[in-house]
Amino acid sequence: MICMGYASLSPEQVEKVKNVEKEMGITLLAYAKPTYAKLKDADLKRIKDLETDLGLSLVAYEV
Repeated sequence: MICMGYASLSPEQVEKVKNVEKEMGITLLAYAKPTYAKLKDADLKRIKDLETDLGLSLVAYEV
């Protein structure tokens, strides 16, 4: 399985993320911005059917 990679953040960006995490009481994960796959209607239906079958949400990315 191919997974997205974590984003490379500058020290300043890390501090901004930490501040929001602290203020909101949450944990954030920063990923590199993906390119979503352009799907034909039939392919999208196939993925939606698989989501229903598995009880999951799936996202299609270009590789």
